[in-house]
Amino acid sequence: MKKRDRAENYKDPDTARKAWTNFVAGSVGGAGSTSLSHPLDSVKVKMQTFPQLYNGGFHCMKEVIQQDGIRGLYRGLTPGVILSMTEASIRYMTYGICQDIVRKALSVETSEKMTLLHNALAGGLTGFLATFASCPIELVKCRMQGMLEITTAKRAALESERPIAMRGPAGVLVHVLRTDGLRGLYHGFSSNIARNTPGEMVFFATYEQCRFFIKRPGQVKDDIGPLGSFFCGSCAGIAYWVSIYPLDSVKSRVQILSSEGKVQGLWHTFWSILRAEGVKKLYHGVGYSIPRAIIGSGSHFVFYDTTRKILLRDLTS
Repeated sequence: MKKRDRAENYKDPDTARKAWTNFVAGSVGGAGSTSLSHPLDSVKVKMQTFPQLYNGGFHCMKEVIQQDGIRGLYRGLTPGVILSMTEASIRYMTYGICQDIVRKALSVETSEKMTLLHNALAGGLTGFLATFASCPIELVKCRMQGMLEITTAKRAALESERPIAMRGPAGVLVHVLRTDGLRGLYHGFSSNIARNTPGEMVFFATYEQCRFFIKRPGQVKDDIGPLGSFFCGSCAGIAYWVSIYPLDSVKSRVQILSSEGKVQGLWHTFWSILRAEGVKKLYHGVGYSIPRAIIGSGSHFVFYDTTRKILLRDLTS
């Protein structure tokens, strides 16, 4: 099919094929991007959860390296990759399904003809539905990333007990189940919903709109290539973090400190931060989210789009 005809003749894969293709591509993207951005993600979570300990990103990195070595920035990388693969595969599979739901409900012929509003609706629905599966994953990941600070604060009490973080995600999972039961896996669920629903609206709408703007006449959005994917993914990541960072700060605290019984949920934590620390602390570490978004989201979509095109090559050739 000639490129000048692709836009006119484009057809979406059926929903089932789109779902499993997005599942596999999301898994590959999650593995690749997490491997590259994990240190910055660790810094972000630590600064959000323990703002009293760190004056900035470089100070946080310095303290972690002094206390735990370079490996401290990569603590939880292997389980982090596994968790990210799982989370991303669910996220993008859900997005493919939600995109088709919105497209068919609003009688839009193909995904290429979906508007900014259509993609925002699909993204918001994705954020809401995917949270039911991703909340336990986020809980385990955040607690592993914040365990150094919790362990340091309770060093005397933990001298005879192996720190939870050292037992990996399985150890964290077992600890949560023993302590709080199945409900414990959903600590921070309302915080995740509050973050993910508007966040995914912004994320996917920005990505799809950027792809629409940079594609050439006669092309479809899948033709933008790796550099285009990196640019659009970076823009989407920046828009995502700038729009929901305060909610992400609340979510991180709820999910990490709930293990210590120090927080009571979304709104309680939100107002507690405002009263005790001020608005500024809700944005503590936001500067580190920008390079993290560029590296993480940009590389994610390079891996994701490339994998997806390979799996759908009979439709994209």
